[in-house]
Amino acid sequence: MGEGPKMKGRYTITKSGIITPVQKRLHDKIVFLREKGEDYIKLVRELNKICDNQIFVFDNITTTVGHTMFMNNFTNVSPTDTMVVNYIALGTGDTAVAIGDTTLDTETYRNAVASSTNATNTGYVTGFFSSTETTGTFKEAGIFSNGTGSADSGVMSSRVLLNPTTGIIKTNILTLTVDWTIVLTDA
Repeated sequence: MGEGPKMKGRYTITKSGIITPVQKRLHDKIVFLREKGEDYIKLVRELNKICDNQIFVFDNITTTVGHTMFMNNFTNVSPTDTMVVNYIALGTGDTAVAIGDTTLDTETYRNAVASSTNATNTGYVTGFFSSTETTGTFKEAGIFSNGTGSADSGVMSSRVLLNPTTGIIKTNILTLTVDWTIVLTDA
């Protein structure tokens, strides 16, 4: 069949310092709305605008199990897995990514997706990690469909290494916003 559709993904991770009283109030409002199950992504974007940020960009791989899930949903009347991306996870593993990966190397924390949308063959998924919920040096991230709050659950559609030598250090005064963009193109 020759060349066909390809999936290409990219992670943009924004690390924001929560220092001023205004930043702290906005952060606390985000956490409050998230706990109530209400939409909070606009406030995350606002917070990232008013903070001192570090931005990291990484290309990723999409996995064989993700491809299988895609085709299963595309062709099966009763697919095995729900394809909606519902969790973003962070981990400490630094093993090179491989298309055959099914879990993170060492998953340490995950959150439900904060927002997701699509436009013109491009999907946008965002996860938010507040300043107080997790700390550590994260060296990998992954995107999961049909997952739960438990580590290694669901179908990992994507995995990426985050500065495998130094990682991304998150303390209890920093937030992480993980934006994943996936593009489906021909050739």
